[in-house]
Amino acid sequence: MSRERDILKNTAIYAIGNFGSKILVYVIVLIYTHYITPNELGYYDIILVTISLVLPIAMCSLDEGIYRWLIGVKDENIIEIISTCTKTIIVITSIIGCILLLLNHFFYIQYVILIILLLSSMAIYQLFLNVVRGLSNSKIYAVSGIVNSSIDLSLEFIGLVFLKMGVEVLLISKIIANLITLGYLCFKQKELRSCLKGKFNISILKSLLSYSLPLIPNSLSWWIVNSSDRYIILFFLGSVYNGIYSIANKFPTVITTITGIAYFSLQESIIKEYNSSDRDQFYSKIFEKYYTILFLIIICVIPATRLIVQWLVGIDYCEAWKFTGFLYIGAVFSALSAFLGIGYQISRETKRSVVSTVSAAILNIGINLLLINLIGLYAVSFSTMIAYIFLFGLRIKHSKKYFRLQVQWKNFVLLVFSAYISIIISYLPNILIVIFAEVIIILLVLSINRKLIFDFVGIIKKRSS
Repeated sequence: MSRERDILKNTAIYAIGNFGSKILVYVIVLIYTHYITPNELGYYDIILVTISLVLPIAMCSLDEGIYRWLIGVKDENIIEIISTCTKTIIVITSIIGCILLLLNHFFYIQYVILIILLLSSMAIYQLFLNVVRGLSNSKIYAVSGIVNSSIDLSLEFIGLVFLKMGVEVLLISKIIANLITLGYLCFKQKELRSCLKGKFNISILKSLLSYSLPLIPNSLSWWIVNSSDRYIILFFLGSVYNGIYSIANKFPTVITTITGIAYFSLQESIIKEYNSSDRDQFYSKIFEKYYTILFLIIICVIPATRLIVQWLVGIDYCEAWKFTGFLYIGAVFSALSAFLGIGYQISRETKRSVVSTVSAAILNIGINLLLINLIGLYAVSFSTMIAYIFLFGLRIKHSKKYFRLQVQWKNFVLLVFSAYISIIISYLPNILIVIFAEVIIILLVLSINRKLIFDFVGIIKKRSS
């Protein structure tokens, strides 16, 4: 039980930072829809999606590698590891910046300077965050998230509402927020202040790259599953639809944010508990609570999303709710796949993770291309969901090499079925019927899972006492 309380403690700490850096973003989304057209928002979304594609390459996935290496590393090696990674990323991002400037002479890239600055600041910011995590300074990590989000959202609000700057202010705000947060991290974490003065160690770089480079195809495959849809939408339907889909995708990313918070603490605890005698029992118990809570959340929020979109979002985006149901389910299966993927990190067999992710990525693109001309944006959300379900199935099989989960499949299938019923409910024409039916299904699911929920609440109460 103490291990579970440790997970809750870590989750609470990471939640402060991540809710600060991500959950508050959904407040600004409502502002986006009233001050930015779908066409403009579609282009902004393409910028962010493209940066997320380039980032793992620019970083050589060293942000993930440095976290794994700093856990338990000797003090004398810390500065060299951080310095080597920082200098490597600075060189690579500088090269990418020069390439973009060169391309801009032949193909006009709107906001090219801002894009370069955003890419560079995000790369160093992600690296430094993982340094802080690797050194087990969770509180600094949490506060940095609050600092980053507060600055970003404040500047975005001022720029959109008062200065009427549009997309440009969104980019500028993120760059300034990243730079100020980097300053905060360097101030609080003394090892970061020496990152440029430290020695560049080629042997450390080779060792780190042997772990991190195989993660690049995996990250790119995740990108295909998560974000390649935007380019397909842009090509077949246009940037206006891309803007609508961008808003639709913002709501399920609440689940992604929650699971991202949980993942940090789960990752740390699972790696530490891997050699314990009751490992499989412990993992199975955590996994069951994890998927139950996630499905209960989406069963509640799927119909609620329709109400939020129709009442609060700008009229140009009023159809966005229709595409969120499949995305919510996909987000849950994505989180469960990430949980299972920790096994690859435990064994440092990162090459094996690529197989499952690449397969899911290919399936996602195939379904997209096959159906998008027939059912439009529904094809995009449907293909994302199917890809994540497929990825989950593959990783359940792969995970048996590292640990054996005892999954209560009847309960699992019931929860999945309830989520699909929630989607159907959200399409009912009468809002009162939607609310009534939703209450009934929530009560049924809570009743079936009452013991698990009471156990989880009990852990929280013990932790707070």
